[in-house]
Amino acid sequence: MDDAPDLRFALRYRRTSLVEKTLLKDSSARRKSFSAALQQFEEQMEAAKIVTSATRPINLYYGLVQAGLAITAAHTPEKWSFSKHGLKVLDMRPNLPGVTIGPDGDGAFQFVARATGSGHLPGAVTLGELWASLPDLCAFPFKGSTSPIALELYSETYAEDLEHGPAHFRAEIAVNTDMPEQADRESWFRTTMAQYPAMSNAQLWDGSDAAFKEMQKGRFLVGVGVPVPHGKPARDVSKEEIEAFFNGLAPQYRFERERFLRPPVGHEQTPPPSPLMTWWLLLYTFSMLSRYQPRKWTEILDLDKSPNAAVVEHALEIALDTLPHLVLEALDKEPMLFRRPMRF
Repeated sequence: MDDAPDLRFALRYRRTSLVEKTLLKDSSARRKSFSAALQQFEEQMEAAKIVTSATRPINLYYGLVQAGLAITAAHTPEKWSFSKHGLKVLDMRPNLPGVTIGPDGDGAFQFVARATGSGHLPGAVTLGELWASLPDLCAFPFKGSTSPIALELYSETYAEDLEHGPAHFRAEIAVNTDMPEQADRESWFRTTMAQYPAMSNAQLWDGSDAAFKEMQKGRFLVGVGVPVPHGKPARDVSKEEIEAFFNGLAPQYRFERERFLRPPVGHEQTPPPSPLMTWWLLLYTFSMLSRYQPRKWTEILDLDKSPNAAVVEHALEIALDTLPHLVLEALDKEPMLFRRPMRF
């Protein structure tokens, strides 16, 4: 199923439908910038489709910046335009996962993060951490990266009482690696959940024997329980409360019922920026490498020699589909979830 035509139509339609619902209605300067910026976003995305990975990051990043300007024009009170990136590549020398990015003043990144309700970037963070935290890319890790990845989470629609202790919300976490041996499962669970602060009080459901289920070689599920706040019994927990809990813990991302636990990033281990702003950071870094370190970027993309070439090229393909969706959500200020087509 190709959602691109629907997304393209929706973004074009927003050029009129959002005017009366947003700050655009009160300012011709905002309206003109909004319209021009969305047109440039569309054209940069189209241009990105026909060039190779050697220059694609430049089109993707600058297209995203123009989409960001449209977002701030529609939703940011007072000062809404920007004239600098607000970011800096702090160290381009390491291998790709170790390339470091940090904030630099108050620029495009900060303006759009505020407009969309995303977390900011308090300090330096590595490309490997950002990449691993993105639901779109967690199945395609960098070679040599040790950063914890975004984990799929399947939530139940009910809470359940324990024989001893408070009621728990129930869920299953999908892990794409070999299932640990029986004797190692408890320690694996504790070590893994320690990388996700929101799961600090989670526990295995029904013990290590029943909680682990191998789905196929290299993929297994882990049943977990998370205590219901304030010690509520299960009978008093509504479906709306369960939905709200999991929306805070692991929001649905792009598709219905697809939730992801995202690991913290940076030296201070803060929650990562939203997926839109994480893509922003990745594409900013790739565009800087492409423009100012073309030899290094060419080496990164060498499919015969670079262990990360295939995943980088794949990520740039994914961005072509993902960015219009995330931009539309940011303009509407609400999720737009697709149904995943059946897989055979």
